Amino acid sequence: MLTLLLAGCSLPRVVVLHDPLDAQEHNDLGVSYQANGEFDLALREYRRAAELNGDWAKPLINGGNSLAALEQWSQAAELYRSALQRQPEQTEAMNNLAWVLLQQGDLVQARQWAERAVENSPHTAAFIDTLAAVKARQEQTSPPR
Repeated sequence: MLTLLLAGCSLPRVVVLHDPLDAQEHNDLGVSYQANGEFDLALREYRRAAELNGDWAKPLINGGNSLAALEQWSQAAELYRSALQRQPEQTEAMNNLAWVLLQQGDLVQARQWAERAVENSPHTAAFIDTLAAVKARQEQTSPPR
């Protein structure tokens, strides 16, 4: 009887679950969530992918894209900058950072990043479009001569 009572008072077991997904799979899951407009879930998956592979910029770029879609410009810029710390020649991060800076009105930095993206990938239409948008905004805001 005493054994039965003692067995019932045992400490609970702690179960540690193993995450079966690797960084690529977490990133891909984030892309799926983002496509469905589930940005909070997408951001969680991108964050996990970035943690699992500290050299890979893509989940940070994707997270920045989710935040940009939500017009959370400062947070998006932060993720694009983090992506560029991981991979300094990542042209998608350069271009997307330029776009976010354009949205924030930081035209000088936006142009610098847009020009770098185009210099490194001169045939990418999206990068050329971003640079053109920055230049157009600069022309609109500059005083007449």
